Amino acid sequence: MAEKSLTEIIKELVDADRIRLPIHPTVAKQVIACLADEDPDSHKLWSLVGRDPALLCILFRTANSSFFAGLQKTASLEEAVTRLGSSKARQVIERVCREDVGRPQGELLHRYMNSLWQHAQGCALGARWLAKRCGYQSLVDQAYLAGLFHDIGKQLLLAVLQEISSGDEFGITLSGQLIQEVIATMHVEQGLRLFEDWNLPEIYREVVADHHDGVLDTQNILVALVKLADKGCRKAGLGLTIHQDIVLPTTAEAQFLGIDEVCLAEFEIMLEDHFPGRRQTSAG
Repeated sequence: MAEKSLTEIIKELVDADRIRLPIHPTVAKQVIACLADEDPDSHKLWSLVGRDPALLCILFRTANSSFFAGLQKTASLEEAVTRLGSSKARQVIERVCREDVGRPQGELLHRYMNSLWQHAQGCALGARWLAKRCGYQSLVDQAYLAGLFHDIGKQLLLAVLQEISSGDEFGITLSGQLIQEVIATMHVEQGLRLFEDWNLPEIYREVVADHHDGVLDTQNILVALVKLADKGCRKAGLGLTIHQDIVLPTTAEAQFLGIDEVCLAEFEIMLEDHFPGRRQTSAG
């Protein structure tokens, strides 16, 4: 292992299925607390699950497993719960949350997870807001999930890097600059690999593949919505990188979607209201 490149080690760990997608610790604890109630609030439970990319991916993985081969892939939280049945879906969610809470988070997850999770949340809320404002009512729910999933490869890579750095097996020291470089350069590839291995919904795969492309695919509304939400989040300081100089009305996505400066100003205010103070505190 020591003679292998870092990218080779990462790919081998993913291939061996040694990596668990990290669930936000606060969400995991809230899910467990909700399930512990004598009469769990189903709306509250699935609302919590719907906020976390990892929990949704795990639910979709189960609902689209080989047992259901030949059936159309579930593409929404409601479809996944319906296919599995409420009791089975609850069992899946409870098991992974309890396993996650019982495992030490690790220094890298502690340092970077919150920024990645908030960026996913910001893009999900932002893409949904933009879909409503731009008149794509039929895409509102899909826009939310597309925003939530677009950077799922970053969370997977963070978990891989945590595994590499947490023991003596690999003998590798990971600097902050190296961590961010790996996440930036490999997250699309690993996100697509996750979609393939876990049978995640195809409708969101193109968003994962194209959200960093310099050229906008004007045939895919979801890609445009998520790309614009992603730029708005980075301008607002949500995520690992901050780009305060982005002028949203001049972006190809804004022009394609036909959204004006006033609406985009409201969009930025919405993000700031949901995530106050992020411009000053976002991880570098």
